[in-house]
Amino acid sequence: MATSRPSRAPHQSKLDKFTRPKEVEGEKRDSISERKTEVTENATPQPSLAEIMAAIQGVQGALEAKIDTMAVDVNLLRTDLRNIREKVVGSEVAITDLQKENIELKTRVRALEKTSKEHSVKLEDLEGRSRRNNIRVTGVPERAEGSAPELFVEKLVQEGLCPHGLSANFIVERAHRVPGGRPRPGAPPRTIIARIHNYRDRDVILQEARVAPQVKCDNAIIRFFPDFTFQVQQQRRNFLEVKKRLREDGYKYAMMFPAKLRVEGGGRVLFFFKPEAVWDWLDEQKSNKSSEPRKHSPPKTSKDEQKRAETRQNTASPQRDDHLDLNTGTNTIEAT
Repeated sequence: MATSRPSRAPHQSKLDKFTRPKEVEGEKRDSISERKTEVTENATPQPSLAEIMAAIQGVQGALEAKIDTMAVDVNLLRTDLRNIREKVVGSEVAITDLQKENIELKTRVRALEKTSKEHSVKLEDLEGRSRRNNIRVTGVPERAEGSAPELFVEKLVQEGLCPHGLSANFIVERAHRVPGGRPRPGAPPRTIIARIHNYRDRDVILQEARVAPQVKCDNAIIRFFPDFTFQVQQQRRNFLEVKKRLREDGYKYAMMFPAKLRVEGGGRVLFFFKPEAVWDWLDEQKSNKSSEPRKHSPPKTSKDEQKRAETRQNTASPQRDDHLDLNTGTNTIEAT
């Protein structure tokens, strides 16, 4: 059996339609008033005009103080820049003066270098001339000369090298070993440097030393050489290898003062100042010979015959030539 829902009375529903909106509006007004109260309580108080003006004046004072500080700094910077500008100008003037002085000093240095080179050449020449009467004796055992090296050299030359040909006034003015300590056992003995009084006797000694048999002292072979300066010795040593090649190929040569090589070859007389030029010339001669047809060469004379012929020629026409070395044998005229 179905139950029936109780129904409202029609007049009650109409009454609610007019009474409920008023209640809702009242609730809204209450909530809005509450919110206004909360905002009023939480809101900061607004500054007054006097307070705003005071704050503006404080900021203005701080800005003015900073501007004053910046102005002081700018003035300092201007002063520093002025000082720097003055220093730069002074430096430029000083640099210009130094450049002028540098140019003058370079000119003076070049002149001094030129003068120094000229003096060096003159000193080298004077030293060479002061040695023109000297001879160097190598191979003499240490202490063999005793306390009178001059007499020892005189006896060695007169009895062992030149029994004839020396002047009646043959004298050795001075003689001594080269400076330095005594060599260790087994090392070569020091060279003896002797000054001959007469230059003609010095030339005769050197000529005889080229062709004479070996001179011995205590079973040691003694050799005689001219006394050149160190620079000339170095220049002449550079030609040792090429002179050996010239001897092997049968060319005649002579060392001229200070270090100029005179070579006879191909019907010509050539002069060389550097050993490299001699090597190039020898290579050229070798290539020319290889390209030419073979010819019967005339019989070669022995070295002993060449030495004897040169000795006869030097004896027949004696002349002084301190700058010429007519050495075509095995001995070389370089100081050891």
